[in-house]
Amino acid sequence: MSPAADNPRPEEGGEHRQGVEQQLRELYEQVEDAAARASEHLVGTEGFARLLGQLAENAAALTKLTNDGIDLMLRNLRLAGRRDVVRLARQLGRTEDKLERLLQEVEAIGAKLDRIEGEREPRKPRTPKE
Repeated sequence: MSPAADNPRPEEGGEHRQGVEQQLRELYEQVEDAAARASEHLVGTEGFARLLGQLAENAAALTKLTNDGIDLMLRNLRLAGRRDVVRLARQLGRTEDKLERLLQEVEAIGAKLDRIEGEREPRKPRTPKE
């Protein structure tokens, strides 16, 4: 027996392989189509919508629990947490507003004093003391 007799001709093997590959492609496309139809059907159900809603609620709850746990840990370590920083920022903002109003009042009073002194007698303008 010759080696050529043991193996089918290369042309015949190539055609056979191409036929198998074509069958596999068709089978793959059929499976893919069936999976797409099943997925579309699943996503279109009310149960899927409810499941998606529950997942969103659970994610939000886990985020809140995590943030609360981290804040508690920081408080127990006596470190400033996010709430503390926000509270301090608000207090700082209120203090800045009060100081700004106070500065405006002092400037208004200084202007009144300059006007009153100017009416009494002409003087040199006041210079701020350092």
